[in-house]
Amino acid sequence: MLIAGIAARTERIRVGSGGVMLPNHAPLVVAEQFGTLRALSGDRIDLGVGRAPGTDGATALALRRSIEGLGVDDFPQQLVDLIGFFHGGLAEDNPLRGITAYPGLGDAPELWLLGSSGFSAQLAGVLGLPFTFAHHFAGDGTEAALALYRDRFEPSSFLAEPHAMIAVGVISDDDAEVVRRESLPGLITFIRMRQGKKPAPVSMEEALAYRFSPYEQELVQARNRRQAVGTPDQVDAALTRLLGSTGADELMVSAQSSSLAGRIRSLEIVAGLRASSPAAAVPAA
Repeated sequence: MLIAGIAARTERIRVGSGGVMLPNHAPLVVAEQFGTLRALSGDRIDLGVGRAPGTDGATALALRRSIEGLGVDDFPQQLVDLIGFFHGGLAEDNPLRGITAYPGLGDAPELWLLGSSGFSAQLAGVLGLPFTFAHHFAGDGTEAALALYRDRFEPSSFLAEPHAMIAVGVISDDDAEVVRRESLPGLITFIRMRQGKKPAPVSMEEALAYRFSPYEQELVQARNRRQAVGTPDQVDAALTRLLGSTGADELMVSAQSSSLAGRIRSLEIVAGLRASSPAAAVPAA
């Protein structure tokens, strides 16, 4: 619904998902929804799909009315079915072969495979799809996953050569103290998730009163080193460093400030860096 609303109010920018967790949604439904968006808005709709359910069994049941097909082994077939609904060519023994997605067939958006592991990286390579790595929450495995993607890549009707994107967490402001404050709620949520706790919203008052243990401070420092957190110069250096180590073709900016004003300011800073940096240093997002 948000994609449709944004696309209806814009003319040039690409609009899409980052992303649809395919185990939660029937491939036919996804094909018809995004086929409709593509038919309405032309060739500027992106469909990013991932394999993680991203939820618990009860919520998965509420979404799909069944928890079948949620395993890792089921995802490649779901992805192949989705591609088939868009482009045709489902195998003769596929029970879905006689079904036509309408809109969908012939109205394919640009399809990206999202991932945070080597599994999705290899699958994207084998299918010849663009690949986006979730560096913003799985930063330690980025270079290795992209190397797997490029090693397993096979040219396809989608791509002649590998094309990779990384999603990077960004928090920036001209004032380093503002950066620190804007970072705190998200860092506490990150720590609680690492502890296996279900995260709840963290207020700024709670965040300012929180005292990080030495171990938690190490976690925070390690996380921030792999993201783009800091003043504009620090963010510029971090993005350039990441592009150099990963060889990514595109950046997806995940604005992670705790406030709306902070997220907008972070995006303004990145846009300014892009406008003033050499093209090779920070490619267009």
